[in-house]
Amino acid sequence: MKFLKLFTPFKIKNMVVSNRIVMPALHTNLAKNGFMTDKLNNLYAERAKGGCGLILVGGCYVSHYGMGVPMMIAADDDKFIPKLTEFTEAVHGAREDVKVGMQLYHSGRYSMDFVIKTTPISSSATYSRFSKCTPRAMDMEDIKREQQAFADAAVRAQKAGFDCVEICGSAGYLMDQFLSPIVNMRTDKYGGSLENRLRFPLETIELIKGAVDEDFVVGMRMAGDDMMEGSITYKNKIPIANAYEDAGIDYLNITGAWHETKVPQLTMDVPPGCYTYLAENIKNNVSIPVFASNRINDPVLAEQVLMADKADAICIGRGLMADPYLPEKAIRGELHDIMHCIGCNQGCFDGLFAMKPIGCLRNARLANEAKTELKPITEKKKIMIIGSGPAGLEAARVAAIRGYEVHIFEKEDRIGGLLNIVHIPAGRHEFYRMLEDYQYWIQKYGITVHYGTEVTTDVVKEFNPDFVFLATGTLPIKPPIPGIDGEHVYWANDALNGDVPIGNNNVIIGGGATGIELAIFIAKYGKLSLEAFEFLTNYKVLENDDALSKLYKGNKKVTVMEMLPRCGANLGKSTKWVLLDKCDMLGVKFLTGVNVTNIAKDSISYTDASDKEQVLNDVDAVYYATGVKPNNELFKEIQALGFVVERIGDVKKPATVLEAVGTAFKIANKI
Repeated sequence: MKFLKLFTPFKIKNMVVSNRIVMPALHTNLAKNGFMTDKLNNLYAERAKGGCGLILVGGCYVSHYGMGVPMMIAADDDKFIPKLTEFTEAVHGAREDVKVGMQLYHSGRYSMDFVIKTTPISSSATYSRFSKCTPRAMDMEDIKREQQAFADAAVRAQKAGFDCVEICGSAGYLMDQFLSPIVNMRTDKYGGSLENRLRFPLETIELIKGAVDEDFVVGMRMAGDDMMEGSITYKNKIPIANAYEDAGIDYLNITGAWHETKVPQLTMDVPPGCYTYLAENIKNNVSIPVFASNRINDPVLAEQVLMADKADAICIGRGLMADPYLPEKAIRGELHDIMHCIGCNQGCFDGLFAMKPIGCLRNARLANEAKTELKPITEKKKIMIIGSGPAGLEAARVAAIRGYEVHIFEKEDRIGGLLNIVHIPAGRHEFYRMLEDYQYWIQKYGITVHYGTEVTTDVVKEFNPDFVFLATGTLPIKPPIPGIDGEHVYWANDALNGDVPIGNNNVIIGGGATGIELAIFIAKYGKLSLEAFEFLTNYKVLENDDALSKLYKGNKKVTVMEMLPRCGANLGKSTKWVLLDKCDMLGVKFLTGVNVTNIAKDSISYTDASDKEQVLNDVDAVYYATGVKPNNELFKEIQALGFVVERIGDVKKPATVLEAVGTAFKIANKI
């Protein structure tokens, strides 16, 4: 494919950006007491080497009140300038034509009171579902102080060698808290009309522009649609964008909605590029450059958005975390070699919520670039990998790149293990892209795959490897429930794989990740396809409302039974609410705090939370998703033969795909 626009330069004021790939500000949990660290320097230097045009770093909090969560980058004191300078020198030193900007951040009511050790501040004292705090309404002294803090931070950024700053005016942070009528309840000159609600951000812009050099670029990241009931919709964002341009803002970085919205923004089930209409809406009404954001992690899609004149540049955040060399690979035409972000959120969001450094399911080197360079071997040896799930495939990739002769032994007729299952439910399809990537690397690095091979000790002895990786995954745990061996009772994965029938009235025992994903799969079973929907509505065979109902769900009934008080305990925080909301929309019924006592031919008996016996009738299919156990019987047998063997992935203990891939990378790079 030819890239006719993505890799052309463009200007923001007098700043020339070498291409149209922008890495937006992403929280990493890598700062230390507000200071830049070597890990941050190395992380962003790697992205600079990879060919990104503009890197935006942050959020960098401009005042103590603005610090949202721990381990953020600080820009609220001159003491941070030396480390910030080291950072810009590291990025510019990695690639001199890469521009780097600081995002000026203030969380307002999104600050956690236990983090800032005081009551957060905002336009008004309105409760935030995100921080679980009610802030204090800012008085005039607060307003002037926090506005000046933005200007002072911009000056520090310029002194530290940043090429630009970007005001964080999106996602429900402080600027939005003044703009939105559902937060701003003020009756003074900063509240009421849009003109008054704009006063805080416009005065802040004026202070920043007056404090930095005339040619210094100042941008604004703004929500393209708040997606909050009663707040500002995308059609009403145009006057705000116009006001920002008139105030001297040099570019607009258009992102999605607030953190508090009930509309998913970044999870896997958000269609790639579906929010580009937000950037297009603004671009059609301003003359300054406009960036498009949210779920654009592929250079081909980025090119299409640009060619459609929906934006002037494309923000690729998690895509560059997954593969810092995405731009260079695209320029060279090596699109298949890109390690694609799949929107799983396991490392980049769920880890951050757990106060861990940023990670990536696809890229085990992320945030530890200096210590994870792949080490070429000095003596070629033979590697045997038993099993081709995520851990086995990653170990094979890493070992092959290092120079080993790698052989994968897979008992099935295809690679992937559980990757062949987890991509099936609606909204989880991008896991298949991960499988496609590994299929490419198997060819590229000359990895031999032995399909349909059940490995025994005799097979190991005959192959005689120098190292063995055992990646045989897990086995299902069948609960000891009377009737569990009935003809209408099946393992959940067999249902997802299409190996067993789907009933009309279905019960799933187990409300963890697999149980919820199966519930969505069954609830959508037999729904109208998008192609059929388009055909039938274009020809007016079906009315739109009828077609929409058939497009979204099938006609199967689903009940999920879970012993715990809540379902989804093993799902990541950023994904769980999305999947549970989807279940609610699809009419999935949840019975929690229950214990299944018997499975009959057409009913299930159980005790509820009050220990009362209950019966669910007219059940024609039951699926159990009650956990798994390591499939590690071969481990000691191979050890007894005297071979060096390592367990990776679930075979050691059940793990997330993030953990499985990370461990496989580490061990394969160490042997």
